[in-house]
Amino acid sequence: MTRTKWMRLMVREPADVLRWASQENARQLDDFRYRVIGGREFVSFRMVPRYAIQIGTSEIVVVACARGRMSRQAALLFGKICRRLARGSVAGLAWLAAPRALQSAASPVPGAVVYSLPAPRLRSPLGL
Repeated sequence: MTRTKWMRLMVREPADVLRWASQENARQLDDFRYRVIGGREFVSFRMVPRYAIQIGTSEIVVVACARGRMSRQAALLFGKICRRLARGSVAGLAWLAAPRALQSAASPVPGAVVYSLPAPRLRSPLGL
């Protein structure tokens, strides 16, 4: 039974993967896959090194995550912060614009407290 050896690699850009593989004395690289997940680039491939591996399979599956340059990371962080601020301000404005029950100035019973309940949300039973 052959076992797969996995390696996780963090690089600045996808081109650094090939530089790293050449430093690792790779004999063969194949089965490349490139994906963008959540704004981050992932490269996976199968590497067969020139040196002998004593235990298990003779190939290594490498998954590389490209962090990107500092300017790219800053732009992604800035966009994330802007989206959160926009979402918070929309929620705040919706709270301010929500209808509320008027509180009466005089209670019908001395010492009684009048509570205002939140307005019901109008939704369809299917959640649409």
